[in-house]
This record gives sequence, structure tokens and C-alpha cells, in this order.
Amino acid sequence: MSVKLANPTKQKKDVEWLEALNHAILTSALDCIITMDAQGRVLEFNPAAERVFGYTRAEVMGQELAELIIPPILRDRHRRGLAHYLATGEGPVLDRRIEITALRADGTEILVELAITAFRAKGAPVFTAYLRDVTERIRTERRRAAQYAIASLLAGSWSLAEAGEEILQTIANSGNWIFAAIWVREKNEDIHCACTWQAADEKLSFFDQSTRAVRLKTAVGIPGRVIESQKPTWIRDVTQDQNFPRLEAAAQSGLRGAFAFPLFANGEVNGVVELFSAEVVQPDDDLLQMVDSLGNQIGLFIHRREMEQALQEEKENAEAASAAKDQFLATLSHELRTPLTPVLIWAAGMMKQPGVPSDIVQGLEMVCRNVELEARLIDDMLDLTRLARGKLQLDLRPADAHELIRHAMEIVGGDISARRINILISLDATEHTVVVDAARLQQVLWNLLRNAYKFTLDNGTVSVHSSNPMPGKLRIEITDTGVGIDQKDLERIFDAFEQVGARREGLGLGLAISKAVVEMHGGTISAKSAGLGKGSTFVVDLPTSAA
Repeated sequence: MSVKLANPTKQKKDVEWLEALNHAILTSALDCIITMDAQGRVLEFNPAAERVFGYTRAEVMGQELAELIIPPILRDRHRRGLAHYLATGEGPVLDRRIEITALRADGTEILVELAITAFRAKGAPVFTAYLRDVTERIRTERRRAAQYAIASLLAGSWSLAEAGEEILQTIANSGNWIFAAIWVREKNEDIHCACTWQAADEKLSFFDQSTRAVRLKTAVGIPGRVIESQKPTWIRDVTQDQNFPRLEAAAQSGLRGAFAFPLFANGEVNGVVELFSAEVVQPDDDLLQMVDSLGNQIGLFIHRREMEQALQEEKENAEAASAAKDQFLATLSHELRTPLTPVLIWAAGMMKQPGVPSDIVQGLEMVCRNVELEARLIDDMLDLTRLARGKLQLDLRPADAHELIRHAMEIVGGDISARRINILISLDATEHTVVVDAARLQQVLWNLLRNAYKFTLDNGTVSVHSSNPMPGKLRIEITDTGVGIDQKDLERIFDAFEQVGARREGLGLGLAISKAVVEMHGGTISAKSAGLGKGSTFVVDLPTSAA
């Protein structure tokens, strides 16, 4: 029996072909392919792995993989996992893809996508790791997420103090940043730190204190340079920078690289965001693109909040000034009125004394009229003060509006007769019962009637008319043939201290008080005029008791 032996030459060629194929696959692969034995020593390290991790194949062959590409904090975990697999055959990370931190030869960390498979060779387990550097992809995703997160933070926050730390943490987490700060430019051009964020590292506390304590000028330090140039700034290594006042604190805290970018509002830089890393940093185009939009978002947020704060301060100052004015008017009115009462009583009493000469009586009458006018002016000031402070009280009761009109007419009747002014009264309203403070409504009617005859020439006409333009509404119209009102003045005549036209008497408070009183009764008051020299009409609308 004969045995046919295998062709040694062919077998050798097959082995050589397989080795060449294996070499070609390892060499051309875009992903890192690393093989290790059961002791964790490197058996294979392809060219892609050399490019990514910075080692040559010769340097790593036979070395423990954990000491080469696994960060120190993860090495014990890696060794325990390997021992567990050798003892049980179980490997939780085998045959699936995970994302994990890896270490390069220069000490920098990268993010990799990792898949590990296990097989046996010569009875011993062998592990092949397929790795892909996904650092840029992950950082890009984080930066996009950071942009959305910061936009949400800014939309939901009321102040930089409230949102600042979260904003900084979000930006820092988009890269390998361990300290961040927001600097704000003041009106006097000083630059101060508004808020900071730091990673969980006690060494950073000293740098944080130094950052919060220092104040900078334009062109000084990293924030000053950014404000001067209005452009982002990369500092490869702050410990070698000659324009960095916090150099000593940074060195003690283990900080090296830095990056800062400007915050814009209305075309001007109003702040700077500053980031620090424990590693030397190089310019990053993707980060520059991200901060271009963030700089405007955060800058406008700071600007809006500063404007809101300024407006709030102005409002508080105005309210304080208004309160002080009201208090002053109340005090002044009280102090002015107090001495008038005995003067009026004395003058009125003297006029009734028998034997007083007629010229003295006329003088006393003049005194009484002027004291009463002064008292009315003071009452107007007091009413205005009460209205401004919301302390004018109404005693609401049913009343006949026609009777109130007649009473007001009686008060001004003497003055109207003396001026030979014609009075036309047509009280046509059928619903004229109103729920009002009678004294206050009579004050309104007296003011309107007094204005009507005051600005009407002798032998002119003042008419008073009432009607019900609709059920539940009473309308009172007081019309005169006097000097009229310019169209542009029709609105402002109801403002306090406003007086229009050539004749100016009193303080200009009567119509302002009348408007406030009518509106407190749920009514309206308005003025109409065809122009100067064509008279005017004042219209008061009030709800009736049937409304």
C-alpha cells in the first residue's frame, strides 16, 4: 500500500500566501487592530494603531497592553476583567461595541469605539481588539447638544448668576476642559469674573479664588486680550505665557492649555468665556464654529439682563421719587390749609359786625373769596395725592344726578350771573338715578361748570344737557361758546398740572381729579371742540342704578 505525501512546496506557498494576506489586511485596515495574549501582552499592533496611539509596533510588542493604552484609572478594572474571563470564560465586554477612554503615548486621552473578540490558539486564549478613534465625532455631538442645552438654559433663566455655572459646565463638557469662567466688561472698562465652574478637583480651588479676586483691564490677561482683539484666543500653555496674571495659581492647580472667546451684544464685546485644560491644547475648528454662535447668545443674554436690571432700578427710583412727591404734597397741603381756617372765620365774622364801613366789607369779601380759592387749590392737591396713593375713598349711595346738577349750578350761579352768561338747562334723561359718592360727583360737575363759564366771554352761553344714549347709561354734557380747545390738546387736558390756552388759572388739577373720580365710578369723561374760538363740550358717561 502506498501513501501520497503532501507537497511541501505547495504547503509553504499556502502559508506564505496566508501570511501575506494577513499582513495586507492589518496594514490596509483603517481601524486599529491590536491582539494580546492571556497575560495581556501585545501580540499584534497594526499601522492604524501606530498612527492613533503614537507607538511603533516594535515598541509595544510583548508589553502589557494595560500599561500602554488604558488610562491609569481603568487599568485595575481591565486586569480584573481579564482574570475573570480566564477563570470563568465570561467577558461582559466581548463581542459588542462600547465607547471608552483610551490613552495615547503622549499622555493625552481620546475616545474610542471598542469591540473585542476572543479565540483560542494552541490551546490558549487570544484576544483581538478593534478600535476606532471617535473623539472628534463624540465631541461634535456633545457640542451640538451643548448649543441646544445652553439655549434652553438662557431661555429659562433670569440672571447670569442663576444660569452661569450650568452654562460653563455645559461648554466645558463638550471638550477636555476642567475649569471655566465668565468675565463681564463694566462701564468703566474694568473686567471682573461673574461666575466660575470647576471639575471635582481640590487643586482647582486656589485658581478659582484667584480668578474671582482679580480685576483686569483691556489687553491684560486672557480676557483682556480677547476684548481688545474681539476674537477667540488659544493659549497653548498658560505656564509659558507672558501676559497671564494668574500664572502662579494656574501652575499650582495643574492647568496648561486655555481657550477664550468673546461675548457680543449689538456689535460690542460685553464679556468673555474662558476655558482651561490640564493638557496643552491646539486650535479646534469645530469648537470655533460652536462658540461663534454661543458668543452671541450669551452676550445678548447678559445685555438683556443688564438692561432689565437698569430699567428695574429706574422704576424703583421713579416710584421712590413719586412717593416722596406725594408725601411732600400731603404735608405741604396740610400745613398750608391749617392757617387759612382762622383767617376765613375771622373775615366772615367781621363782615357781620354792625357799623363796618362798606369799603372794609368789600375788602373782607375779597379776602374770603381768595381764602376759599386757596382752600380749593389745597383740597385739589390733597385729592391728587390720595388718588396717586390709591387712598381716595368713595361713599357710594343712590343719588339723583339731576339734583346734583342743580346743586352745582346753585354754587356757580352767582358768578355766572355776574358775567351775564346765558344758561340753558335741558335735563332730558329718564334714567337719572346713579350710585355715586354725591359729594365727589358734585365736585366733578362744579369743576366742569366753573371751566365752562371761566373760558366763556361775557354774554356767551353755557348749556347743560342730560340724556340716556342707551339703557343703563346716563350722559351729562356741558357745552360752552368760549375759547375752545386746540385738537392737539384734547388728550392732555386731563393730565395733572396741564393747562392749555392763553388763560392759566389754578394748578391744572381740576380735570385730572375729575377724570379719576369719574373712572372710579365706572364712568368716562371726554372733551370735544371744533377748535380755538369755537367753544367746547365735556361729556360724562355714568352707569345708572338700573344698569
